[in-house]
Amino acid sequence: MRPTADEELLAFRPMARDDIPQLRRWLAEPHVAEWWSSADETIEGVEARLGERVGRAHPVQPWIVELGGRAIGFLQWYRVEDEAEWYPGLDIPPGTVAMDLAIGEPTAVGRGVGRRVVLEFCHHVLRSVAPDSPEVWIDPDPRNERAVRCYRAAGFVDTGIDLPDLDDPTQVRRLMRMTWAGPTFR
Repeated sequence: MRPTADEELLAFRPMARDDIPQLRRWLAEPHVAEWWSSADETIEGVEARLGERVGRAHPVQPWIVELGGRAIGFLQWYRVEDEAEWYPGLDIPPGTVAMDLAIGEPTAVGRGVGRRVVLEFCHHVLRSVAPDSPEVWIDPDPRNERAVRCYRAAGFVDTGIDLPDLDDPTQVRRLMRMTWAGPTFR
């Protein structure tokens, strides 16, 4: 049976404290845990700073992704210059934003939802909250082929630049970026 339009509707909302148990479950899912090595730090950071983030005072903004009214994952966005230690040696265009995401619900994986999440979040959220941004960066583990394919399908370009993973010095992250023509992302 084919899903209805309402069942396929994506929505985004700022993360709230009562989302923490769900975040814990998602980070423990094998398809997320394999690539999200800092799960405990992520949860602690979200718990410790959630009030600041929701109030927009903290530079990293966590959001919940909903599909058909059901929470299926999370993402966070931030201005790259506020988190510059994660991008050593790079020229950061002023206003550049970055995002991280995980589709936590196993039933939402492998269906093209991630590509839709990236595109819709960039178009509908980032364009309104960061209208001065010249581009969006994302930095998956290059071995995470599913994520890399997703980001390419959404319009990100592989820069060929490997960045150190501050959470795991034995790993790297691959910088991908999306630039936009027009008045918002240039």
